[in-house]
Amino acid sequence: MNPTIKRLLGYCARYPRWLIQAGICLLLATGAEVAGPLLIKLFIDDYLAPRQLVWPAIAAIAAGYLGLQVLSAAGFYLQSLRFNRIAQAVVQRLREQVFATAIRLPARYFDQHRSGSLISRITNDTEAIMNLYVQVIGLLVQKVVLLCGILISMALLDLRLMLVCACLLPAVGGVMWLYQKLSVPVVRATRSLLSDINSRLNESLQGMPVIQAMVQERHFANAFAEVNQQHWAARLKSLKINGILLRPLIDLFYMMVLIGLLALFAREGLSAEGAIQVGVLYAFISYLGRMIEPLIEMTNQLNQLQQAMVAGERVFALLDEARESTEGEMRPLQGQVSFERVSFSYDGEQQVLRDVSFTAKPGQMLALVGHTGSGKSTIISLLMGFYPLDQGTIRFDDHPMASLSLSAVRRSIGLVQQDPFIFVGSLAENLRLGRDDIDEARLWQALTEVQLAEFVLSLPAGLNTLMEEGGKNLSAGQRQLLSFARALVGDPRILILDEATASVDSQTELALSSALAAARRGRTTIAIAHRLSTIVDADEILLLSRGQVNERGSHGELMALGGHYAQLFEMQSQGAWLEEKRA
Repeated sequence: MNPTIKRLLGYCARYPRWLIQAGICLLLATGAEVAGPLLIKLFIDDYLAPRQLVWPAIAAIAAGYLGLQVLSAAGFYLQSLRFNRIAQAVVQRLREQVFATAIRLPARYFDQHRSGSLISRITNDTEAIMNLYVQVIGLLVQKVVLLCGILISMALLDLRLMLVCACLLPAVGGVMWLYQKLSVPVVRATRSLLSDINSRLNESLQGMPVIQAMVQERHFANAFAEVNQQHWAARLKSLKINGILLRPLIDLFYMMVLIGLLALFAREGLSAEGAIQVGVLYAFISYLGRMIEPLIEMTNQLNQLQQAMVAGERVFALLDEARESTEGEMRPLQGQVSFERVSFSYDGEQQVLRDVSFTAKPGQMLALVGHTGSGKSTIISLLMGFYPLDQGTIRFDDHPMASLSLSAVRRSIGLVQQDPFIFVGSLAENLRLGRDDIDEARLWQALTEVQLAEFVLSLPAGLNTLMEEGGKNLSAGQRQLLSFARALVGDPRILILDEATASVDSQTELALSSALAAARRGRTTIAIAHRLSTIVDADEILLLSRGQVNERGSHGELMALGGHYAQLFEMQSQGAWLEEKRA
């Protein structure tokens, strides 16, 4: 058995009660289904052919036939209902597992995979898996049991005719084998292209302001149309395979078997000794019709089976990805941070950090400055545990980071990013982010510290104000202040500021600087800054260039050194003076 299918079937075993109920209903429905033609055979051979019309017996046969049809329909309905319930439960569990895995994957995974591909696995691929349970497994089990019942009934009536009809099975099996060989590569390409379509949609919708501002609507529409055309071509190829190998061939085999039945009936003769009875022939033709429909339905579901197999491969590939480690000590941190000869590369070839060392203690502020690409943000990513180190050691309170739980480390850090993300939900929910132990008084305290309380009080719903997607109902500066307050409400021991004042005006920046000075007390603060005027009071400043620390010291020491930092500060000061003069 295909390992993906075997793994998918394993999920069904979690629901044994529903499986047993579905099996009982299926057996009852199948028994009722195959018993119907036997009653018709009895009516034709015992009453109609010899013209012995015993009406009470005929009425009993009619009532029995009607009762069997009702029992068959009810049994198949209840069986289908339980299989659908299992399918919904399995898919719900799979989606939860995929999402739970996705949010615990290391940052390196997201660097290498597009977010639209992940969305496709959580939505489209799990939907295809649900079709496997509902339309394939449920139907397959039902039809296989029905075929077995039909063959047993045929053998009880006439073994020779049953063998003629059984010739259908190896022929249909050969078609299924050939279909699987031809369709798997096509289906795999179709699923991959569907993932690309979702990725382009997600990327285009997120970047719509840029697309429209750069007047690139036609370019992106053409790029999407190209991928869509490739997906259409793959689907068309799949449809051609379906059209050739499925219904037409099965219908051809059916006609050949029917001809064989009639030929055998004609050869035996109606009046010869051992001749086949008319009722038996009717029963076999009826069984053959009931036999061909399950075979056609089973072959038609092969396409769904292939799609589910490929979707299952993609989902399990994600579930089997290595997650972030949850091991390590869950100890509270005091806030001291040390980098000891740390080197790092994203791709294993180009070094982003080279032999970086520093120590920041509680109550101190460490500033990281340098040109774009110098490694400042990489230091922050390593502090957050987003990537494993290549060389060196990071210590928190003299404990190696590798010995600590990532959850403990991250709970002790308050991160204010340059491009903060605002979730859909109330303003209070964006501040708490699931930390329900934070009371409303603490929320207002943090908002006051970052100079945002007055704005929130002016909102009609206050803390219950609903934030739109990405915080579109806030200005860029307000989003950054909200991100700052979100970092402070958890009372972190380490505060990391990635250009925390980049999107606020000068007046708010001055007020925020005084609030930051208060927030720094007792905390270790690490700040990335391009505007050097915001970090002149830092205890230590590291000037990074190409991943190395070229200069270090306080603002006064670096200015006295007269190196690159002093040149950058003077250039920025002159630029600020010119801007004020023009204003």
